[in-house]
Amino acid sequence: MMLRAREQRRENDRNKKEKEVVMQPSIWGRLPDELLERIIALLPLRTILALRPTCRRFSCLLSSPAFLSLLHAHNSLAFLLLSHPQFSHRCLPLYDPAADGWRSVPLPPSSTSGSASPSSLLLLSAASGLLLFALGRSSLLVANLLTNASKVLPLPTNSAAPSSATLVSLPSRSNSTHGYKIFLPCASDDDVFVYDSASLAWTRFPGFEPVLGRRNPHQGGAFFDGSLYFTTPEPFSTVGFDLRNGAWDVGVAPPMPEDLAFVRLVGGCSGSGEDHLYLVGGIGRDGISRSLKLWELVGRKEERRGRAWEEIGRLPEMMCRKFMSVCYHNYSHVNCLWHEGLVCICCTTWPEVLFFKVSRGTWHWLPRCPMLQEKWSCGFRWFSYVPDLFALV
Repeated sequence: MMLRAREQRRENDRNKKEKEVVMQPSIWGRLPDELLERIIALLPLRTILALRPTCRRFSCLLSSPAFLSLLHAHNSLAFLLLSHPQFSHRCLPLYDPAADGWRSVPLPPSSTSGSASPSSLLLLSAASGLLLFALGRSSLLVANLLTNASKVLPLPTNSAAPSSATLVSLPSRSNSTHGYKIFLPCASDDDVFVYDSASLAWTRFPGFEPVLGRRNPHQGGAFFDGSLYFTTPEPFSTVGFDLRNGAWDVGVAPPMPEDLAFVRLVGGCSGSGEDHLYLVGGIGRDGISRSLKLWELVGRKEERRGRAWEEIGRLPEMMCRKFMSVCYHNYSHVNCLWHEGLVCICCTTWPEVLFFKVSRGTWHWLPRCPMLQEKWSCGFRWFSYVPDLFALV
């Protein structure tokens, strides 16, 4: 009985294989674009971007407004990008929280061509689907990986090194598309340059020495309520730069908490579209942090006397010990960023990310990227990347 049952199963398997129909490539090639778009839109972003250069049909189809609108409607994507000098400059590794895994995404072809060699490409900043790269020492490149669009921007005369540039995405008043501005300090004095994608021009504004001076190594500003917010050296304070008129505001935020050894500002936007400003600070004395806390700026901008820094989180002791040992109490290596409800705290000398989940008030470590080699010990930079169809270059 057992032998007959096995023979019957084998016979059934052979019949199934004979009945299977494999679709020929010629049939796939005759699929209507509308149907092909719906199929491809279900694929991971990495696969979609890799399909573009395979043939002319895919290049046109996957860059068409109809397909991009379909992709935007079906997907809510958000990734953490990792940059390191030793990575290939033709792709970037990114972490997908939804899949809890790592993958690589190819850069647009235009970003690795032209007068700049691939080795000169350096990721500087990211905002709302746009990535800002340095092309050597004389140009910047703004790219949208989703739409496969990019633009090269020559640096203005007497500007600082491209590495000090900050990209800010701004929504348009007339439609759903997004413009952007780039904040860039001058090299020889305390003035600043601001590039506006609406006017396609750089504008020079007076600077603010406590923020841009040599005593305060440049940190990317935190975007909040139409302004870039910076911190001054000790005694720490907050200064705002209005991107609309180039004015500096020294009374934009209340005094900071006491006993701070280092500070970082993080600007974020909630799911409801409301802006938030967070303060990450090490608590200690004589430049040595013994604990790490997180505050949020509460109160309306129009009512400055009612504004205050409200504590919302404190790093657990064991996690704090690990973080402080990682940065060796050299806080110039510490960078912070906002990513879809997370306040991320990074160190250029360590390949892991510490993050605080605002909605739950919990702390976590992001696992190490498997693409990293053990001997790589410095130069790690992290960026929040949220693909956006309407982010224009």
